[in-house]
Amino acid sequence: MATVNNRLKKPQAFVINGIDAGGAMTATISCGYENIIQSPPDGLQAPMVDREVQFCRGTIVSQDWVHALELLTGTVGTLVFYERKSGTAEATGYVKHTITNPVIYQIALSLNKGGYATVTYNFECRAADETKGFKDMHAMTDDQSAPNYVSAARGGYRIETCKHDPGGVNELDVFHLTGFDIQIAMNLVRACNDGDVGYTCVDAELNGLAASGSIAFQDGVITSGALKCQDLLAAARGDLELQVTQSQAAADKVITVAGTQFINAGSSSDVSSPFTGYNADFLVTNDADTPLTLSGDNKILTIENAA
Repeated sequence: MATVNNRLKKPQAFVINGIDAGGAMTATISCGYENIIQSPPDGLQAPMVDREVQFCRGTIVSQDWVHALELLTGTVGTLVFYERKSGTAEATGYVKHTITNPVIYQIALSLNKGGYATVTYNFECRAADETKGFKDMHAMTDDQSAPNYVSAARGGYRIETCKHDPGGVNELDVFHLTGFDIQIAMNLVRACNDGDVGYTCVDAELNGLAASGSIAFQDGVITSGALKCQDLLAAARGDLELQVTQSQAAADKVITVAGTQFINAGSSSDVSSPFTGYNADFLVTNDADTPLTLSGDNKILTIENAA
């Protein structure tokens, strides 16, 4: 039998809905049929089966974390990335993936001390018309040359400062941050009817979105008999502000999560760990007088250069 090597590897050069998002980590794409219809036994030992509603959906992870909100709220277009072909010359050694109309409805931003920040995007494809199925929504082109390098604004490996209600009367500093996470999820509604092959209606709805997260830290200061994690739980609604280090001496970034309220907290003390760790989970809560939105003047999440 002849030697066969049809393997692909190493996703790279993410361009997501027109935005260069380098630092490609993973691309997980799933295609199939949403609805599998099976007949009752009816005298047959195995059922009759029909398949309908073709879908294409997936999850991608990038280290270019500063684009997180921009991609969640941006215009839907295409997701393009490349994979390297094993055992093939560089000149034609790549496969190009083109994913059409990926509607991003959920992001998860994660910063951990000592490693680059990552952002995870979940998407559902919207069929361009009633005739399009998963082969159209996820198309591949073989024998491509090497893609242009897509740079990434890596960083977030050190959280320098963390404040709750910064500048307010109840400002609270949290020291020794080891991690920060936030997830924003919009409601996803889909429809496939009439003569549609796949989902021709895919909407990510802003109304009813959920935003939550957590911080991890080693700040064991005790104030009036209470730990810092307990102070956070007792604190009123306020912004959470973090200043983080970027890669290669680029300007620090400031992450601001508006309207946070902490809902639970805890500690973990272990003789095998150098220090006791604390964690506190928060929700983003709204205010009728100054409603929070994903875009506009009162953003739920902002990522800016430090002053």
